[in-house]
This record gives sequence, structure tokens and C-alpha cells, in this order.
Amino acid sequence: MILQHFKEKMKLRTRFKLTVEDESTLENRLTVSASVLKWVLVGVAGMLLAMACGAFLLLVSPAKRLLPGYLKESERAASEMQHLRLDSLHNAFLNNERYIDNVMEILEGRPISPDTAARIPSSGSDSLLPPSVEERRFVSLIRDREKYNVSVIAPLTAESMMFNPINDESIISNASKGKRKAEIILAKGSTVAAIADGRVISVSQSVREGGGSAVIIQHPKGFLSRCSRLGSVLVEVGDEVSGGQIIAVQNTTNALKEEIVSVELWHNGTPLSPSDYIGDVTPGYTPD
Repeated sequence: MILQHFKEKMKLRTRFKLTVEDESTLENRLTVSASVLKWVLVGVAGMLLAMACGAFLLLVSPAKRLLPGYLKESERAASEMQHLRLDSLHNAFLNNERYIDNVMEILEGRPISPDTAARIPSSGSDSLLPPSVEERRFVSLIRDREKYNVSVIAPLTAESMMFNPINDESIISNASKGKRKAEIILAKGSTVAAIADGRVISVSQSVREGGGSAVIIQHPKGFLSRCSRLGSVLVEVGDEVSGGQIIAVQNTTNALKEEIVSVELWHNGTPLSPSDYIGDVTPGYTPD
């Protein structure tokens, strides 16, 4: 009796059936019957399988790299290093730009412009420290050396050289006499000659001073000259030129009656006044 009662109780246990039926023929294609416990176990097994597949994708397969913010420690360190290098390159570019601006302003003999001063940090971790006593002494020594070079060394060295005007009818404007950049006034369509023997080291298109071309010539005994605001240049880099040799022809399409050419001169890196060396061909003439 007890065994028969147990069998009947097992038959009455709740079971669930899953049937797949073909609607066109009303035939059963698949039938699965199981108790609640078995269905629960199947669901848990499915969840564990899905979790295992997800863990495989995240830990082993390359698909983990598609997740936002997921990087290996080595990859994260390499990424941080690349960002640091990029910042360093950006800072180096800004420093070089400031250096070039300062050099051009010093060569032109003008004070630091507000734009350049605005780019120099005045506070924070990047602010400049005040100069020390040694730095001020060094700057004073360099300035004294430059004055001595301009007043004594350069004139003595220039005595053994022959400097020529850029044109037989060239006139230095009164406003630029004694300055580091001489403004030479020429007639329309005039030619421009080298002020001394030397070698052409640069021919470029100037973006300053209203455009035009610029020619830099290295002369003997440490002299260097730069002629800018030129028209058609007749020399190339590497050409050996003689003093008085024509290096450019001014454009004849200029609406003005006169042409202006800028001349700069250095001796061993120290800027000089070109009017002290090339002078006026026609002294006494005062341009309007």
C-alpha cells in the first residue's frame, strides 16, 4: 500500500510540457516535459553559460577593448606617456615661437611688443623667476661687450673692407640714420647691389615690412647683411657676390615714385647701424 501510494503521488506531481507544433500539419515536432525543478535547473544553467560567455569576451577575446575606459595597465601607462609627450611638444613649440619673436624684436631694435609680453606667463607654476645677481651681472657684461664691439671692434674691422651703397643714387632717410635698420630710398625701377663681397646664404619671401623678397649675405670678418623689401631677386643661395654687384631689381609696377629698401647689418651677431658703413651717395638731399 505504501509503495502504491508513493507511485500515485509521483504521478500527480506538477509537470510542465514544452511542445513545438507544425501549424500547417498540426504535427508535434518536439515535446519536452519536465518538472519545475528541472526547468529551474535549466534556467540556472543557461544563465551560467551566458555569464561564462560574457566573461570570456571580457577577459580573453579582443572585444574587451571596445568597452569604454577598459585598458590594460601597460596600455594605460603608454597612453599617459603619449599625452605627456604631446604636452611637452606643445610647450616646446610655444617656447620656440617666443624665442623667435624675441630674436626678431632684438634684431630689429624694438622693445618687446604687447603680444609677446602677453604670451609670457606672469603667475602660476610657469612664472619666470626674477633674475639673480649673477644673471644681471652677465647681462651687463654682454651689453658692455656689445657696446665695445659696436664702437671699437666693428669700425676697426671694417677699415679693411670696402662697403658700397646699394645704388649709385641711393638715399638713406633721415629718420633711419643711426638706427639698426636703414631705410634706403631709390628711384622707381632701380637696381639693388650687394654692399660688400660675400656669399648668399638665404633668399626668401618676407612676410614683414609690407612683403617683398629678402636676401642675406655672409661677408668676411664676421659681417652679415640683410636687404629686404626687394623686387625681383637675381641671385640664389650659394652664389658668391662682389660689392656693387646687382642682386635685385625693384618692381616698376609700383604706383609710388620712390622705392624703399631696408638694410640691416651685423658684426659677429651684434647689430650695427648701416648708415655708419654704407653712407649716402648724395649727402644733403632730404627726401620729402
